[in-house]
Amino acid sequence: MRPYTRFDNNSCKKLELLKDADFIRALSTQISIARHHQVITMGNKFNLYGLTHVFQEAIQQGRPTLVFEVKNGKGRFLFMMFFDDEDESKDLIYIFMRNTMQMLERKLYGNHIKGQFYIYLEDYMKKLFKDELLIESSVTNNPFIFEDFFNRLNESIPNSIPLNQKISVLRDCWHEIKNKLPKDIVDESDKTILIRLIQLPDNKKPQEKTLRKLYLYADGNEHEIARLIRVLKKLNMTVGWTNDSNKTSRSAKSILNEIS
Repeated sequence: MRPYTRFDNNSCKKLELLKDADFIRALSTQISIARHHQVITMGNKFNLYGLTHVFQEAIQQGRPTLVFEVKNGKGRFLFMMFFDDEDESKDLIYIFMRNTMQMLERKLYGNHIKGQFYIYLEDYMKKLFKDELLIESSVTNNPFIFEDFFNRLNESIPNSIPLNQKISVLRDCWHEIKNKLPKDIVDESDKTILIRLIQLPDNKKPQEKTLRKLYLYADGNEHEIARLIRVLKKLNMTVGWTNDSNKTSRSAKSILNEIS
């Protein structure tokens, strides 16, 4: 038989307070678990698996820049990634919506080489996509199902993007997007006048941030710029820029002639 234990009033109050504290701790734990579970299961996780081939192509070719436009219905979606080793934005994707002039910047999760481009979208972000499509629910009998739209968007992403096409698309849109992107996607963004060639030592290589400026500011068509970038990388050379307006900008063709 268990010994009888007597509790006085103070002991009972202490026991009740202890139970209340335990209950509060348990409740806090359950709330934390519920919040964590909501983040995982709330249905906002999507995979931009359509990026797999163009991402792998960019890595294999040593050109860690993706720029391309996808059209879906009336929507025009400009996708951009900048993922050189020096890029702080290497796990970010920028999606510019050209009808509504909205820029969406999101972090991508997962192993990109294996086709994992997980993106988390909140409801207001989904609405940005819908707005870009110029859809009004009140004037259509077809409900907008975001998952179906996102799958079609994935299927619209090309398997390959030639360098000259990246240059052409970026130049065409630059005036719309330049103030909506981080300035550090190009090196010394204030210097836009191309002035000289630079031979790099063996322990260095041309920086993508510098070569991207050729996409935007070099005098020449996209085919000349693409050829110049290929030759610079092959010869381990880069180019110098200035913001001195008294200097005359050199053309891509003149630099090609110098090193050919």
